[in-house]
Amino acid sequence: MTDTNINRRQFLGGALGVAAGAGALAACGSPDSGTATSTAPSTAPSTSRPPIASEPGKMSLLDWAGYEAAGTKAQTAGMTVAGSDYIKKYGPDSVTYTYIENDDQALQKATASGGFDIMHPCFENFQDYVDRDLVQPWDLNLIPSAADIDPGLLAKGTKDGKTYMLPWDWGYGSLTYRTDHVDAADATGWELAWNPKYAGRISLWGGASTNFEIAAIKAGIQDMDHLTADQLETCKQDLIKQKPLNKFYWDSEYGQMQPAIKSGTVWIAYSWQDTLVSMKSAGVPVAYLDPSQGRIAWFCGFMLGKDTQNYYHAHEYVESFLNKAACAQMTNAYAYGTSNSKVTSADITDKALAASLHIDDLAALTGPTVHLQSWNPDRAKVLAAWQQVKAS
Repeated sequence: MTDTNINRRQFLGGALGVAAGAGALAACGSPDSGTATSTAPSTAPSTSRPPIASEPGKMSLLDWAGYEAAGTKAQTAGMTVAGSDYIKKYGPDSVTYTYIENDDQALQKATASGGFDIMHPCFENFQDYVDRDLVQPWDLNLIPSAADIDPGLLAKGTKDGKTYMLPWDWGYGSLTYRTDHVDAADATGWELAWNPKYAGRISLWGGASTNFEIAAIKAGIQDMDHLTADQLETCKQDLIKQKPLNKFYWDSEYGQMQPAIKSGTVWIAYSWQDTLVSMKSAGVPVAYLDPSQGRIAWFCGFMLGKDTQNYYHAHEYVESFLNKAACAQMTNAYAYGTSNSKVTSADITDKALAASLHIDDLAALTGPTVHLQSWNPDRAKVLAAWQQVKAS
């Protein structure tokens, strides 16, 4: 492994699963919700390739910590099925991982380092990976479980009739807060992170794009990923105002943020819903904010490296994650949704929690109470503005 930071998806293995109804995300294919895509999936590429027996067989992946294949020494977070078929066949040393710390950093690593056989970015960077010629289309004929991916989500990973991203996981971004320290009357919206009453007890993530999205949602800006120059300045100034209230910008979910919530060092933190499950499992009194302005929503998926020498191995690896058993166990352990439409409500362990998070229905990703992250054509300007926030 080339990186040791543990964050975003290194989970404790909570008790939740998610149903993904077939066709529920048809609206996700609309241009309004992100990059314009074609709904016609790719089939077999015309390029001839050497057989799998001639491939090196040692793969390098860019992925989130906690998503390592089951059966590898690196997988210690509770995922016991996804990847296990592949590892049983090719061995625990057949894959190595470089870890994603945040979405912007992942794109930088993929661009600067290259050489990854498989990458697991989130949808808001889909077009960047394609435009920078970092990836190639998948052959859906080699991945049986691709037929079970929700059609709306699959369309989002398709461009010019070619499927570049195979969606796998989805969820929300919001604020987890300690109910024993934060007044319920204060926990109504994103402004909680700006409340001076909790100065020094707040921790936002170190992800530049996400923080500007939060500031945009708080300001009532409808299109959080397409800010005008004036809107970008407004969000920057608001984040500068928030900075003195922030204990730290966390980079490691389990190395920094969650321990800080457990100890009481931090009472309010940006997080994904796995933190709610993890904290409750640890007996920490927390709630997951349902902001009046709406939560952030996201989904991520697998992309195939342009220059991979393990073309057929990569397809086998991804199949071992996309199959129903792998998806069902992931959602039950990690509190995230799955793209696999064969996972139904019958597969959910904690139905009450699933209902409270509205993740028993993929249509929630395009509902009126969420803001689905999408491609930002002015990402460089956002990154520059974030540097000004941190330097303030």
